[in-house]
Amino acid sequence: MSTQQVRIPTVVIPFDSECRTELCQDVCVYLRPEANGIQVESAMMRTISTNPHYNENVKLVYLANIPGEFIAKHRIIEQHYRLKISFAKQGKRLFTAYMQREFSRYYKVPFEEAEILGAFEAMKRLHYTREGLFNLWVPAEDVFHLNGQTIKRVKELFIVNYDIPAILQKNRTSTDIAVMILRTKLGPGSMHSLMEDMVERLKADGLLQQSEAFTRVFHFSRSPFEQILDGIGFLYKSDGTHIPLQDIQFYNYLLQQGMSRTEIHQILHYPIFGFPNGKGRLKEQTVYAASSGMDYKRAYQTLLTAKAQILLD
Repeated sequence: MSTQQVRIPTVVIPFDSECRTELCQDVCVYLRPEANGIQVESAMMRTISTNPHYNENVKLVYLANIPGEFIAKHRIIEQHYRLKISFAKQGKRLFTAYMQREFSRYYKVPFEEAEILGAFEAMKRLHYTREGLFNLWVPAEDVFHLNGQTIKRVKELFIVNYDIPAILQKNRTSTDIAVMILRTKLGPGSMHSLMEDMVERLKADGLLQQSEAFTRVFHFSRSPFEQILDGIGFLYKSDGTHIPLQDIQFYNYLLQQGMSRTEIHQILHYPIFGFPNGKGRLKEQTVYAASSGMDYKRAYQTLLTAKAQILLD
């Protein structure tokens, strides 16, 4: 693909980074490629404009359309899902000792005896297409979320990150992604309430089935660390260059606390940490899950409690 053929992002509202207090909580929202972008975006914005509380306190500070070929050229999706892709390829081989114990505890199956397949191997073994594996339904009790990975039990097999092959296919060169940054000083709790209200609006408008998970339509940053990950992936200027990373609110906050850029990127590259569980042992969690719903200060303080970082490739 030549440079001349690659469309650059269409930035409708350039990113506003002027707010420099930890009260400014930014949430990145992007629509899934399969979503009806214009209708979903309109419904989400109506959720804000028709509610006086949100309308007064939530501001749209970035709006852009990221072309599929731009995403493909810069391998944005591959970088964003780096660890999940590794598990989808390697499956059982990548499980840490903690994950092995938790797997056996949840499914009541000895880890050594379990047939655990990455999604790509499962496709070949079960003769599923990417979309077929993505839509494979199993009872809720057969699904286990562990260290940012999703495990599904299908009869005697266990499939890791069933959705990754389809996600990589959906984000092809012909598919664009709409991205928004919402900012508020109300705190992370209010942003989560806003997301819940947006989901209800989408269901009322028939843009999301009652039984369908909202994650099939849109994604939002659930923690400050995820804000950085999303910002690195989807915040661009109208000339196609990335915004300065220090303009991402929580990235800047961490710099102000004395962290280096290298340290921040190491956290994102290896996001699984061991945190004290209060019983003298460590509980592994991604830094995204450990800081979910937190403000900047609490998220940073949570990171400081980590006793180990798990290095997986």
